[in-house]
Amino acid sequence: RDGSLRLSTLRTVIIGLMKNPMIVSISLGLFWSAAKLPMPEPLSEFVILLGAAACPGALFAIGASLAGKSTERAQVALWLSAVKLVVHPAAVAASALLLFAVEPYAASVMIAAAALPVAGNIYILAQHYNVAPQRVSASILFSTLGSIVTVSLVVSWLLA
Repeated sequence: RDGSLRLSTLRTVIIGLMKNPMIVSISLGLFWSAAKLPMPEPLSEFVILLGAAACPGALFAIGASLAGKSTERAQVALWLSAVKLVVHPAAVAASALLLFAVEPYAASVMIAAAALPVAGNIYILAQHYNVAPQRVSASILFSTLGSIVTVSLVVSWLLA
């Protein structure tokens, strides 16, 4: 905050990362996979059930945040959605096809993934860190609605 990096700041960041459930879960999953540990059946079923509930849970949280609230600064959310749906896939396409000469199938996957709307996990992070959660949820709404057209256009272009 004051423009300098101190050891105490680094310590705070490391402790924050170690307490972050997203970082911990990713790290444990990578460790489990790298160690080639067997997955107990009850744990496997629980993780599958939890994974299936993640998207509806995130959508419920987004809907709950929007309930009874007006969309603040809708023009910002619309601008963010337009950048995500148009500029992002165009930049990925230019990078994959012109700049890096990525193999066509891999480039198609990259471009199609870039054309998808704003993800629900962005809302979870915005809510957790209290950084414009209403604007993020509005961006998710607008980009999801807009993606009906833009994703169809991108996929039809990729298949042509």
